[in-house]
Amino acid sequence: MTRALDSLLEHPALWRGRQGAPVSGDAVWPAGTPELEKALGGGWPRGQLVELLGAPFGSGETRLLVPMLAACARARLWIALIGPPATPWLPGWQQLGIPPERVLLVQAEQDPERLWSAEQCLRDPAFGALLVWIHGPAETARLRRLRLAAGESRACAVLYRPPQAAEQPSPAHQRLQWQPHGRDLRLHFLKGNGAQHRRGRPLDISVAHPPPAEDAP
Repeated sequence: MTRALDSLLEHPALWRGRQGAPVSGDAVWPAGTPELEKALGGGWPRGQLVELLGAPFGSGETRLLVPMLAACARARLWIALIGPPATPWLPGWQQLGIPPERVLLVQAEQDPERLWSAEQCLRDPAFGALLVWIHGPAETARLRRLRLAAGESRACAVLYRPPQAAEQPSPAHQRLQWQPHGRDLRLHFLKGNGAQHRRGRPLDISVAHPPPAEDAP
């Protein structure tokens, strides 16, 4: 029954009252470009769970979120990085407007630990954004808990997953697939506002060059 309901909720023909409504300015973080902000319904949504699907991890997937992370820092809110594929070079982030003192790095080894850590962070109103990387399949029940925790917060919870996760239903509010495209990122909108307005039309985004990782060659 649960799997059937998930499949129904994922169906592109299903309309839900709040799904396509624009979000007010104080309920979003900036996305950096007018095209992306329009597709997202105003910007990166606060109080929502967003999935970014792509590979390989560590190829610059955080570039897309620099405007949001810088805005969190200006608002004196914390940014959580949970299980990143490499240790970020924080002096480079500072050059992009993200001071190291606003970044919490959580080195959780297993996917369940990472999802649990994300839930705990979302319960703290001091956080404005969470970036979480998971590598394997995720239990729907865990994702529902994460969605609920995000909905009760004022943070944008971003869950990085491998591209094959697109074949699985997800309770995330929005789902985007990313892939490197030259020095840009190409986005495909799978679920949410962008999926309604840009289905079948990818969006290429020019973004800031990613700061190198400390353990990169």
